[in-house]
Amino acid sequence: MRQRVITGIIFTVLVAAFVIPSYWFPGIMIAFALVVGAVSTYEMIKAVKAGGMKPCVPLVVLGDLIPLLILLVSYFMKIQMTTALCYYLLIMLLYAMACVVMPSVIRTDGEIYLHDGLVTAALILYITFPLYCLCSVSIFPEKGWFYLIPALFASWVSDTCAYFSGVTLGKHKIVPHISPKKTWEGCIGGALGCALAVMIYFDLIIYRLDDFNADIIVFSVIAFVLGLVMSVMSQLGDWVASLVKRRVGIKDYGNLFPGHGGMLDRFDSAFFTIPSGVLLALIVEFFKNMGVGI
Repeated sequence: MRQRVITGIIFTVLVAAFVIPSYWFPGIMIAFALVVGAVSTYEMIKAVKAGGMKPCVPLVVLGDLIPLLILLVSYFMKIQMTTALCYYLLIMLLYAMACVVMPSVIRTDGEIYLHDGLVTAALILYITFPLYCLCSVSIFPEKGWFYLIPALFASWVSDTCAYFSGVTLGKHKIVPHISPKKTWEGCIGGALGCALAVMIYFDLIIYRLDDFNADIIVFSVIAFVLGLVMSVMSQLGDWVASLVKRRVGIKDYGNLFPGHGGMLDRFDSAFFTIPSGVLLALIVEFFKNMGVGI
């Protein structure tokens, strides 16, 4: 436990060292995403290979670099975040569809490698989509940094609340064949804790409580509901990572963070909550365009 606490503090400091300066220099978030993406890609490739799968590594590496190019071109063209996301989805989905077929084309032994192609495509989208969202919400919308915070930290808030709720109240298992320690009580506690944290953050930081009006109620309800969604997605992200680990027969994705595992063990939940930050930014922009806003 002591090792986990010490490592957790060091991890938080490292993340903060990237996140805080990105308020003034959004490009730092791109560097952060590159580090997380590179290490996560390495860990996932190593994991699936341990399970007998053979993703096409050159296609994965290229698939990790294409979103960076899309992001930079979109930024210098000064386009809106929604357009940048559309470019990512159209280009990367087409690329992923091609990756399903390419292993069978590249390898000349006459065998069909559909499974490896699907793994290659899934790995690319699993890593790049949330990190592209993280960079997009950081650099495109006005005050995007403030949406980045709940997107990035909601998963850890949910995990913390779920842990203490599960330890104190947990009796009923949810998916013991996937994650033996997860309980319904922990799940509900994590969801409520995350929803309250997102709502309070929204009211105090994004929307000022000293300027109270009817709009605050609307946005508070939206933030609370989105906090629930973030918690659910966080727990789904954890289950997906657990499914992969159980399928390939490993305990952790790595040992980069002693007591916590590898990079993916720390970001598996965040990969599923980060897109919610983009959703929050888009909702706010929508209401602004409707004449209701912050």
